[in-house]
Formats: sequence, C-alpha cells, structure tokens
Amino acid sequence: MDIRLIAMDLDGTALQADRATFSPRLDAALERAHRKGVAVAPITGRQFFALPPAVRPDAVWAGLVVLSNGSEVRRLRDAALLQTHYLGPDGLLPLLDTAARLGLPIEVSANGGLYLTPGSWDLQRDIGGHLRFHLDMILEHFGHAVDDLGTFCTAAPPVDKVNLPHVPDEVRSDTERALDALPVSWFWSGPQSIEVGHPDASKANGLLEVCRLLDIDPAQSMALGDSGNDVPMLQAAGLGVAMGNAPAHVQAAADTVSAPYDQDGAALAIEKYV
Repeated sequence: MDIRLIAMDLDGTALQADRATFSPRLDAALERAHRKGVAVAPITGRQFFALPPAVRPDAVWAGLVVLSNGSEVRRLRDAALLQTHYLGPDGLLPLLDTAARLGLPIEVSANGGLYLTPGSWDLQRDIGGHLRFHLDMILEHFGHAVDDLGTFCTAAPPVDKVNLPHVPDEVRSDTERALDALPVSWFWSGPQSIEVGHPDASKANGLLEVCRLLDIDPAQSMALGDSGNDVPMLQAAGLGVAMGNAPAHVQAAADTVSAPYDQDGAALAIEKYV
C-alpha cells in the first residue's frame, strides 16, 4: 500500500506514559516518513493549548493538526485555523441541563481554556483517581471557574468541545440516551469520560479534511488509534491500525493491530507499512 499520510492519535497511541513525549524510535520513524514525502497529522481530542511537547511547531514533520476530535484543523507551525466545527447554543444548553440532571461534572472548552463551575471543579477533586492527571496538568493551568455556565455559553467565544470527565457506571446508559437525543456528536474518550462536539466534528471528518487540503486520496492514509473516539478515523483511513492496548471493540474496527503504545506500537506500524 502506498501510504502518503500518517494520521495519529496522541494519548494511548503515540505518546509515552508521561503523556508528553514520543519514544526515540517513533521520533526517528516520523522523521524517516517525512523525508520519504509522507505527511504526518496528529488527530487528537486535545485542544491546541493542550498539545504535548512532542508535537512541536518546529518538528521536521510539522504540518497540519486536527484538534478537539475534529472541531478544528490548524497549521501546526503558526496555529492558523483552516476549518472549524464549533458547538452552538442549540446543543450546548440542553447538554448543560443533561449534566445537571444526572449530576455530572462538565467543562466547556473555549477561547484557549476550560470553563467550569466551582462545584464541578470540587466534584472532580473529590473523585480524584483517573482525573488526577487532568486536574494537575490541565485544569491547574487552563481551568477557569465561572458561576453560571449557561450565561457563559450564551455569550462565549466559539466552543470547540465539552468534556464530561466522569460518568459513573450507574448513569452510563442514561447519559448515552440523553446525548443521542441532542444535536451533537459524542465519543467515549476513556472508560468513564465522554467528549461532546458539533455534529460534524469527528476524527474521521478531520482526517478527510486533511486529505482534501493536502490533495491525498484517503485510501492512501494510515490511521493509528486506541480509543472509542478513534474508531471513525480507523474506519475512514485506507489502513486503520489499533494499538495493542486498545479495547476489543476498537481493535475489531481496525484493519490490523500493532503492539501496545508503550511497546512502540505506533513506530512499529510506521516502519512496517510506510
């Protein structure tokens, strides 16, 4: 297969356990792919402000990056916006009501930060556990407390996504049914976390937009991923590669499975297919 684009998820796929760096082997594989004329595009649920040090504007392979699960496509070197799919009040306000009814913490991503009520922040602190990294590395630096998210959302700058960082098992089904009834797209980004966006925002659409901008046939793209929000991208690519650490349903959606992320699964796939 003649691969001309590597579309790679970050957390759980390309990044190491520190959630900040690539392995030396992956760095070398990306550089070799770039020198062969293959484009590299991180496609992530992260926002531009939350990109890890490994995704550097001065990286030799730096080109386009898809952010917030397809809500934005930017040029990495200068952060220029090339396409957007932002959430409007028709999706946002019912979503806030749903979170309040189910007692879920909720965060609104807009204007280079995350906005949440003090009560939602306190609830996440009480939960701790899997939220520790998010609390310490994201909210500590980019979180902003607002008293009324409804008022904020009616007057806010464009909203690229909404996080439901902790969905308890006992309201999992209720949450899914409520989201299915709203004019939004949503994905399980972790075992207990959901990310919500514009109906047209998905990693698959982000991949297709990158292909359009670079004049690449999607059949010549390889996607690497590990989570539920990666499934549409794995299926849209010419070759979908799941990491060995991915859940069974993600592996089943891919064309092939590589090693886990912490055993250089992304690098091995690039070396094998590119």
